[in-house]
Amino acid sequence: MDEDTVHLSDSDEAKASVSRLLKAIEGWATKESQKGEIELTAFAAALASGLISFHDFTAKDCRNSRNLIGSIARVKQHIEKEHKKFDSEIDKMHIKFAQEMEELDLKIIRDRKEFKLYLISLIYAEEYNKLKNSVTNIFETLDAKANYEGGGAAAKDTSAEK
Repeated sequence: MDEDTVHLSDSDEAKASVSRLLKAIEGWATKESQKGEIELTAFAAALASGLISFHDFTAKDCRNSRNLIGSIARVKQHIEKEHKKFDSEIDKMHIKFAQEMEELDLKIIRDRKEFKLYLISLIYAEEYNKLKNSVTNIFETLDAKANYEGGGAAAKDTSAEK
């Protein structure tokens, strides 16, 4: 092809079609940007979807589409405001959670001390149980020997004391 060849995408008709498309997008964006908060968020989602290749717009397209730029500026402002609101809420939650975690830590520490006392009591109870059993066994052995093996007077005196 020589230099005089006109590419279809560069034809006057193609340029006019792109111009009409941009005007349609600009009209759509202008209407969307004048809606309520939920619709503005939806509009931002539609813009962010990548369906429209804004990076392909020429400088001339942008100069001729001031309403489009204004519409995108409005939705940008809305999204920034919503982001700031939620970011602030997250910060408040972080502070609240930090306080609750601190309170929880203190509760765990208090409960841990109580639980430690409980464990110590269990250990002591088990140790005392073992000691009781051991001492009881020793006593019963000695008492049985004293009372039943000799059959003497000492055995009779011990059983009489009971």
